Amino acid sequence: MSDDFEVGYGRPPKHGQFRKGRSGNPAGRRAEQERFASVLREERANEIVMKIGDKKIKASVMRGLTKLMINMALSGDKKALSELMRQINRYFPEPPAHEDASLPPTDDDLRILESYVRRRLAQDQRGEGEADDDQQF
Repeated sequence: MSDDFEVGYGRPPKHGQFRKGRSGNPAGRRAEQERFASVLREERANEIVMKIGDKKIKASVMRGLTKLMINMALSGDKKALSELMRQINRYFPEPPAHEDASLPPTDDDLRILESYVRRRLAQDQRGEGEADDDQQF
């Protein structure tokens, strides 16, 4: 370069520029810290050896913790029982009363079923049933 180098915005003086072959950030970027959620996600899938009675079994950390919570709840630990019930209600909510499958069928339900059976019998008598068997309703 020439000696008449113009100093200005984005053009530092020669003595302030980085030397060739030398990084401007010798320490490099800081290492990213591990997040708790990512460590937990990895660890819960790891396998552990559990002792149940006289047996030793392999299970995931998540399964082991679940078994531990259930055992603690069954042995009378009120906090473990409370947490277990909270998790059960979270993942297996009770269906609303109107969605209970044990209710007897209504008249409309019976009419729909009767209509369906009549149509299927008529199709089978005509020989059309084989083609429709693959169709899902």
